[in-house]
Amino acid sequence: MENNKKVSVSFNKKAVKAFFSKDNMPMLFLVGLAVFTVVAVVVSIMAFHIGVVIACIMAVLEAALAACLNRIPIWVHGLVFISQIVCGIIASQVPFMLIMALIYIFAIAFLYVWSNK
Repeated sequence: MENNKKVSVSFNKKAVKAFFSKDNMPMLFLVGLAVFTVVAVVVSIMAFHIGVVIACIMAVLEAALAACLNRIPIWVHGLVFISQIVCGIIASQVPFMLIMALIYIFAIAFLYVWSNK
């Protein structure tokens, strides 16, 4: 016997709106930061042939740097970003350091959203 019931998926707009509310923004930014960091580490390992330990340590150091420099003026963050790119130029690893600098920017954005909840 075959059961020919159609399965309907209901889309609850209220639930989606509640999920993306201001109260959930820090959690969404944290999940986004974690996903971006994992993707950045995997890309660094596969595409740029960076060692696993080096890629993971750099990602952790970027998050720690963002946490330490959380409450400083925005122009200092610009200087940190530029200095990371310069370090990449010196070490001949510009794409890798650009990805790590993006982790820093994303971590700063997360900390900003989290502190202004």
